[in-house]
Amino acid sequence: MRRDFDRLRDSPFDLLVVGGGIYGAWTALDGALRGLKVALVERDDWAAGTSSSSSKLIHGGLRYLQHFHFNLVHKSLAERRLLSTLAPHQIRPLRFLLPTTTGFVGRRFLATGLALYDLLAGPGQPVPGHDRLAPIAVAARYPYLDGDRLTGAFTYGDCGTDDARLTCEVVDGAWRAGAAVVNRARVEELLVAGGRVVGAQVTDGESGAAVEVAARLTVLAAGPWAEALLPAGVRARTHVWYTKGVHLVMGELPGNDALLLVARSDGRVFFVIPWYGRALVGTTDTAYHGDPSEVAVAPADIDYLLSELRAHAPGLGWDESSIAGSFAGLRTLQGGDGLSPSAVSREWRLARPLAGLLMPVGGKLTAARADAAKIVRVGLRLLGRPDGVSPTRHRPLPWAPPAPFASWLAEQSAASRVLGLDPETAHWAAHRFGTRMADLHALVRDDPTLARRLTPAAPFCRAEVVLAARDEMARGLEDALRRRMPATLLATLDAATAADAAALMGGELGWAAARQAAEVATFLRRG
Repeated sequence: MRRDFDRLRDSPFDLLVVGGGIYGAWTALDGALRGLKVALVERDDWAAGTSSSSSKLIHGGLRYLQHFHFNLVHKSLAERRLLSTLAPHQIRPLRFLLPTTTGFVGRRFLATGLALYDLLAGPGQPVPGHDRLAPIAVAARYPYLDGDRLTGAFTYGDCGTDDARLTCEVVDGAWRAGAAVVNRARVEELLVAGGRVVGAQVTDGESGAAVEVAARLTVLAAGPWAEALLPAGVRARTHVWYTKGVHLVMGELPGNDALLLVARSDGRVFFVIPWYGRALVGTTDTAYHGDPSEVAVAPADIDYLLSELRAHAPGLGWDESSIAGSFAGLRTLQGGDGLSPSAVSREWRLARPLAGLLMPVGGKLTAARADAAKIVRVGLRLLGRPDGVSPTRHRPLPWAPPAPFASWLAEQSAASRVLGLDPETAHWAAHRFGTRMADLHALVRDDPTLARRLTPAAPFCRAEVVLAARDEMARGLEDALRRRMPATLLATLDAATAADAAALMGGELGWAAARQAAEVATFLRRG
């Protein structure tokens, strides 16, 4: 995948997609596979916003059942099954434990809900259905839980992923299908003629060059940044609401099971999820009214999550000093006047604020492929083209390995260890690169020092930095170390590590010593 801003000069395009998150990525891929001339532009980096700040789950959303969002759960569970087939390297099965305690009044309702969850999932799912555990079994297997109040537990299956990595692969798929995909390409304004959107004014964030990109149809998939691009009068009619979600990255969670816990202070659901050898704790769900670019983790967010975690799992012994990293992101939701943030529907809708413009509002990481297929289907009808079944429904993602995945994973991990990668790094590299492990292995054969970890505290090798710059359109250190690999979330990277990464990227991108030093300084300043 190569960055080429000049490809945007080859307009008009059939479809201009604004926003390089998961919805924009799937829309560009679907459109390109259907034969449309597609351009995808992103103001920052792929998945730089909401799509790198989720709970990293491919799931039906068990909690949505309590709000009777049955269609959303059913659709998401169908997508969970499909994505585990199309991208088995990116989607990993998880077992969730939902402990029950004294004072928990909804045990029978919960059992019914889990049975309904299994029913809505249907056959052929990548995870087993729910089960029930007696208190003695829970105490033996999860000794860190609050044993004094424990009355048993339920287990159920869902899946996890690396959201930014998944987005990157979908963008790469769009590029391979012929789309012009360009990050660091900022839309200054939509071009409107005769009341119709006919494209956008786009500025190259690297060179400063500007181009008018003409398009027959524009999809504004910019999440929290979308409204700012709409004319003021149109903006007032979109009825969009934002909520902030915060996650903490903690130490290693004993065992391989995730937790679904109910906060004792407000009854909200939150997760503890094993991820790259550590644990994600989150999420919060609070209304947000500020600048989307300034969303941040607040002390109150940390206090809330740690307090609830200690109440449920005192044996973990985690406190503020146990935090390896944290992140905050925004959800774009349909207007929820009078509702609490958690009660607002996660259903999506496709708005048409102006002729020539489609704008997805709301949605979930899990459902993005299916929703993008609907966006393109509507677009095809507006363009007077036949639609039909989306090709993304049956086409594996471009890095997908052959079946059976378990055998392939074992083979790749063994080959990586022979080349000097440690077992944990080899395991996660295979999940993240899929068939592109051949590229990683070739690099390490030529330079064995690239097999070393970038930092001892995170399972990523130096070769991955090279590939991020060479083949994944990483244009700065944060792109490589936060989104191509989440090293900054798992560990504190010092100046020497940042300088090493800058030298590796600089060798690919032609950075002189001064540029490398500037990248390191910027990276360390942002923390």
